[in-house]
Amino acid sequence: MWQTSNGRLDCLIVFVTTMGVPRPIGQLSFEGGSRKRFSAFSYAKSWFDDPEHWAIAPAHLPVKKKSVDSRPFEVPLPFYDSGPDAWGKTILNHAFPSQVFGMAEYLAAAGDNRTGELSFGHTPAGQAETWRPEGPAYIDLPDGPESLDDLIAAAAALEDGDASRHHLQLLLKFGADIGGARPKARVCKADGSEWIAKFPTRDDIFDDPRIEAVCLSLAQKAGIETTTHELIEIGGKTVLLVERFDRTHAGDRLGYSSAATLLGQEATGYGTNYSYADIAIRARTAGIQPCETELFRRLLFNCFIHNTDDHLRNHAFLRSKDGWALSPVFDLVPNRDRRLVLRPGVNIDPQPDPILAFSAWKQFKLTPDAAKQIYDEVAGAMAHLPQFLVDFAVSKKDRELLATIMPSGFNPKPASAC
Repeated sequence: MWQTSNGRLDCLIVFVTTMGVPRPIGQLSFEGGSRKRFSAFSYAKSWFDDPEHWAIAPAHLPVKKKSVDSRPFEVPLPFYDSGPDAWGKTILNHAFPSQVFGMAEYLAAAGDNRTGELSFGHTPAGQAETWRPEGPAYIDLPDGPESLDDLIAAAAALEDGDASRHHLQLLLKFGADIGGARPKARVCKADGSEWIAKFPTRDDIFDDPRIEAVCLSLAQKAGIETTTHELIEIGGKTVLLVERFDRTHAGDRLGYSSAATLLGQEATGYGTNYSYADIAIRARTAGIQPCETELFRRLLFNCFIHNTDDHLRNHAFLRSKDGWALSPVFDLVPNRDRRLVLRPGVNIDPQPDPILAFSAWKQFKLTPDAAKQIYDEVAGAMAHLPQFLVDFAVSKKDRELLATIMPSGFNPKPASAC
């Protein structure tokens, strides 16, 4: 039985799955009766004694015997990377309207196919489970042949405030454990591969899934690691399918940690004074595979496409058998905001200007020639933009809007201008 007090969870057992077997690695204990509670995490003695143990994240939770207090956060920062974000929390809040949710409840109720390798349960002798609150029982998960069309309709209904019980059942089953704010759902292909389906929303200023497909394809041309992506149309709406990069083809789970966690950034706020260079420096000191060159490349690319939604939770690291390394890029979409969230480097203005961003090259431990080569490679990739707009059937209206939002992408200046 889950340990609860007044409808709130008091304890979560944390699991990882190795060789298909769930293993308890620690415990999150919560205290207090207010809506926002605090917690402490301690590794299990069996995990500490295992010579092959590893830390949950590359920073903030080293494998030590002493417990880690979460204050001033509800849980230690690495656990926010395993929890639902705005979209998943919206689903849970609508599905269980009488439940008071904090991070304990969000983590336990979201489902067991979350981002990264962690799972949660109520006893170390058991395995990962999904907790269901008492109250309105939107918990009879459907077993029928649900389609993407059904999921798109359910997501739209929730956005419009008209979600029925069945809509919530579908979303709870397929989307409550996914991070991010955009409506999305988990899907599995016939070959067993796992994907995320990203849906359009009523607030999109252009065909967002279609434009993100263009940007992901441009990123590949720019030499940036991306994951496999596909564009499909369902019921007259565009859906972007992105293969999950936190799962191997054998189905193994990979550890996941955001740059926000790495830098100790509050999980609920996207504003920051940190820079791309700060991420690279902190990653190196935390033992992550050096990523200065790749982050400099991504910085320039985001400037060319005017992706100003480049906050710390949109940069991440994966843990595999080879250790921690920068994840493939994700959430690449042009944005109207005129300033980057992250500065290019210390004391450099966060304008989405590739030439200004180039001036940060010294902070990435690059030589002038190496920096110019990266710039030319990214700028050269922009030559493929017109063809990708055709390949992904971007409308004339959206092309005209994009030309005003991302002028550097349509008219890239050469490195000689830097």
